[in-house]
Amino acid sequence: MEQYVVFKSHNQLFAIRVKNVDRVIEANRFIALPEVAEFILGVYEYHDNMIPIVDVRKKLFGKFSEQSEESKVILCRWQNHSQGLYVEDIIGISYMEETNYEQDFVQALLKKGYIEKFLKLEDEVVMLIELDYLFNNEQTKQAFLELEQLANAEENGDGSN
Repeated sequence: MEQYVVFKSHNQLFAIRVKNVDRVIEANRFIALPEVAEFILGVYEYHDNMIPIVDVRKKLFGKFSEQSEESKVILCRWQNHSQGLYVEDIIGISYMEETNYEQDFVQALLKKGYIEKFLKLEDEVVMLIELDYLFNNEQTKQAFLELEQLANAEENGDGSN
């Protein structure tokens, strides 16, 4: 069995592998970037790096997450980049068993690209998030490009794009 960080978004349980997580932080202030996708809340400065923050609820369900004391950012690694997942609540870290549910969903044409697999946590079904779905698109690439341009401008002492 593998270990997962379990979180809630839109009243649904999701998970990400612990091996992909750097840490969980409380973050409520982001630097807004112009002309990026709505689901990118902005960037967060962490250890001298600017990390894009994706609102999981907005990306998957089209509605912004409500900010509360339980809201957290999961800092994770994806293709040599640091990412932030803004989630409504962290449930905990758990070992979970895989299910065979995805076979049923594939046959019924209900499996979505953001679901890697289904896991079982006691009597709850948890969806393992496919990080490629969250981050591998033109909108997220645009945020990375803007961050690189900002970093290059700072290194050159330019301050402009």
